[in-house]
Amino acid sequence: MSEFAGVDPHRVRLLANKLKDLADTLAREAPNIRKLFDEWGGTLNQAALARQVTQVQDDARDMAKRADEALNLLHGQRFVDPNDPHKDFINIPWDVSKINTTYEAQQEAQNLKQAMDDPKDPSSRATIAEIAQSLQDHKDDPAYLKAFADAGGIADAARVAQALHQEDGTHDNVVLSDDSTKIVGQFADGVDQIFKYQQGTNPKIPPNADYEKALTQPQSGDMWSVGMLFKYGPKGDDWDPTVLSHVGGAMLDWRKAHDMRPGYSPGGIVGMGYSPEAYVDPKNAWYAGLGLAHSYVDENSQDALSRVNAIDANDPSLALMQRVSENADAARGLLTGPDGASHAKELVNDHWATPGTGLDDAKWPAAVITAATSDRLINGKQSAEAAVNVINAGAAKYADDKNKSDYEKEQYPVNTEIEKSLAFVFSTYVSDFADTTGIDQKEASLKGDGTVMVPRATTLALLSEILETKDKDNVGNVIQAINAQISMTSQQGIDGANGTYIKKLAELRGMVSAAGHAVDMDEAALADAEHAKQLLWFNIVTSAAASVPLPGGPAALELTEKWAQAAIWTGIPYGGSQFPSGAQAQKESDYQGLKFRDSTSMALPLMAGLARSGKLQEWRIEPPQGHPEWAQGHIVIRNDSDRQDFNAWWLSTLKHNGRTVEDFDQDMREAFSLGVG
Repeated sequence: MSEFAGVDPHRVRLLANKLKDLADTLAREAPNIRKLFDEWGGTLNQAALARQVTQVQDDARDMAKRADEALNLLHGQRFVDPNDPHKDFINIPWDVSKINTTYEAQQEAQNLKQAMDDPKDPSSRATIAEIAQSLQDHKDDPAYLKAFADAGGIADAARVAQALHQEDGTHDNVVLSDDSTKIVGQFADGVDQIFKYQQGTNPKIPPNADYEKALTQPQSGDMWSVGMLFKYGPKGDDWDPTVLSHVGGAMLDWRKAHDMRPGYSPGGIVGMGYSPEAYVDPKNAWYAGLGLAHSYVDENSQDALSRVNAIDANDPSLALMQRVSENADAARGLLTGPDGASHAKELVNDHWATPGTGLDDAKWPAAVITAATSDRLINGKQSAEAAVNVINAGAAKYADDKNKSDYEKEQYPVNTEIEKSLAFVFSTYVSDFADTTGIDQKEASLKGDGTVMVPRATTLALLSEILETKDKDNVGNVIQAINAQISMTSQQGIDGANGTYIKKLAELRGMVSAAGHAVDMDEAALADAEHAKQLLWFNIVTSAAASVPLPGGPAALELTEKWAQAAIWTGIPYGGSQFPSGAQAQKESDYQGLKFRDSTSMALPLMAGLARSGKLQEWRIEPPQGHPEWAQGHIVIRNDSDRQDFNAWWLSTLKHNGRTVEDFDQDMREAFSLGVG
């Protein structure tokens, strides 16, 4: 184009958007068009269609950059010579490569700051939205993004949610409109891309500590706006893990300094009258500025509950924990290093729930714990360090829980989701627990080989914390994780190092019993929980896909030995993991001879391992009639008849194998008793 053409910048933006819609439609429908022409035997040259799709996509990108430049020039300051005959003309080059995107980014960062400083100005919202779109259009331009960030753009992007909220106001407890959340998400995409360009050995944007500081130390301490940037932005695995872990840590520190939820007072008779239920805001509630504080003048119980739900939905720490849980590297970073121990304590805290409601957001901190500790193959040492911090935090929490007042227990009871994550850690590191319960030290620690050392007192406290709510799933998984180790080790034999390790597992089983008694679980309740997870763990142990080689483990065993890893019971849905209809309704607590309080409860995993090893066949010990699958170690007790058959089989084994199993059983009993203490 060689002649001037007057344009309205907003209409250029509209044209760019229409071109993008056309490009998206062509890209989406082109395969169907080609498919239909192939089916109809059409003779149209489809190569032209592919070229047109590419051309429209290029045209849309170029027009978007022209629109960005036009809007930037419209809002930005201009310095012109009053004597210049063309002073009223602004040139937007048709060739977008001639646009100075560095200058454009600097100007847009300045415009954004002005809009942030005066969000109520009528033009501010349009400016914020246009710059958000410009960030999207320049995601592939490192020079633009660097200039934007260097001019303070990230710091102001971290304030966008608050500015948009001030413009939107709070309506029916909604603090950001749908349009506002879209704009926040666009800024998040741009900020995310800036950090991506900083990665690698030859980054396109040099590292700059101020970029991250803008998110960890935002202006006026506005962590809510930072949280919304992550809530409405990319998924966690799209963010730079170091940045995400550091922002997550800053958010946990912020959370620790605030009362995150209102207190709850249930309704009841007070004196001669009735006092309705009520929510009481803490002093200087973080959510008061969002228009979510409770009012005793003009709110009923439904209004109050609606506000509680809105407080929960706008909790920035939940947004960060969700994103961290989606990035295993970030989760490990959060729970390791100088601040890993303090972050672990904050994650296992019971205050993730909302008093007086069914809202329980502990699933996100629990997911962070799981993501941080589960990789024992590739990132074994860092995962183990994270596990050490979680183990110590969980054990310390059990001691702290004893000092809770009745009011605190009512407001924030022990959290089942957190217990589940602690049970996961125990199951993943069960071999480490078994190997080191006899050591003499104050708390868990990390060994140089990436394994974990856990003293007896810490193990007992952690197990007691896991069992505190008496949740059957958690208790059953803890017990069956030990059973899995017994079964897989006995498959290799029960003498030498194998036998020593199984006896350590028996001692650990005794400690589970002791922990159960500490939280008022009797043998029947423990046995019931063990049975509830029996079939699931049977599937885990017998599934080739469910066994992975773990480093470390018992020193005398081969490092390539396959061990059941607890990630399976949370990650793989096994069909048939429920007992047959009606079986659970039976009185399963009484094992009729297989009492949890003694080591014979470990007979089943021991026999399963011996059967798979071929030892029972060698000793000519046949399975009971009606259970031929038991000869291959496929032992699942589904009812009282199965249990009686197994008991008879076990006694026959003790009697007819030259005292090998009988002597070993006695050793297990003694080790179990040692664990019970």
